[in-house]
Amino acid sequence: MIEIISYQEFKGNNKDIVDNEFKKLIEKIENKYSVEILSIESNEGEDKDETVQMVCSCSGEEKEEEELYAKLAEINIKFNSFKEYIEYCLNYGADLDVLEPSKLKLSSKEFGDAIAQIIGFFKEFCNKYGIGFNVHIKEEDENIDIEQYKKGIYDEDELFDMGEDGLIRIKAVFEGIGDSENDLIKKIVMSLNDEILVHKITTKTVEIEDDKIPEIKNKFYGVIGVEMLCKPFDIVEIAYKFLPIVVSIENKEIELSGLELQDIGNDLGGAIFELSHGVINRSTN
Repeated sequence: MIEIISYQEFKGNNKDIVDNEFKKLIEKIENKYSVEILSIESNEGEDKDETVQMVCSCSGEEKEEEELYAKLAEINIKFNSFKEYIEYCLNYGADLDVLEPSKLKLSSKEFGDAIAQIIGFFKEFCNKYGIGFNVHIKEEDENIDIEQYKKGIYDEDELFDMGEDGLIRIKAVFEGIGDSENDLIKKIVMSLNDEILVHKITTKTVEIEDDKIPEIKNKFYGVIGVEMLCKPFDIVEIAYKFLPIVVSIENKEIELSGLELQDIGNDLGGAIFELSHGVINRSTN
């Protein structure tokens, strides 16, 4: 069982709409999960003198920003599985604190199913709204040995020791386009978080007619299998930022601390918030 405290907040300039939408949200959560409402608060009746001042850049004059009506709920929720917890974070992304457990052991299948759930959710969201994450590619390292990555960087003893140190061995398969096969491999390596240890990379060209995808003309287009060692949090980040075709996990068991659970939940909520605001900002500009 996973137990959390979740903080849900609604803001708006129309009190009735905020109250109505807030009520519907709480009812949805109560109908789906084991819930105890710890508190519900609003800023109604707060001192109006605390209204924030903002500067109007066009005239240089100061004017008051309209104060938004806000409502906040503090909710205790218990989940029967890791997948149920991830489902909540995806659908009701919000700030949360994990109370229990201090450690959680999962089979690779249970963890893998949750990763597939994350990939599916973000893939559907990104396709629906035509948005995605801009993945930062670090400055190219001239010492990247492409041929060594194709053979494998580490021997079996080193891989075993890394597993004993808590790193998870996974293989993620991506689809990509590059000026060449080597160019695409470099981009993958340079876009991954520094704490991820890339062991081996394999590629396979995908044959497709240039007129169907004009941007691939005279470029390498294919799938890239990347074997790597990383922490559970990194796997979650890879899942929603890169939207791999598939992720396979070699470890039989995954262990998460309460803090790792909390970081994963809050990171997913933050990722959804970022994409949602990207959609809103694009529609209002």
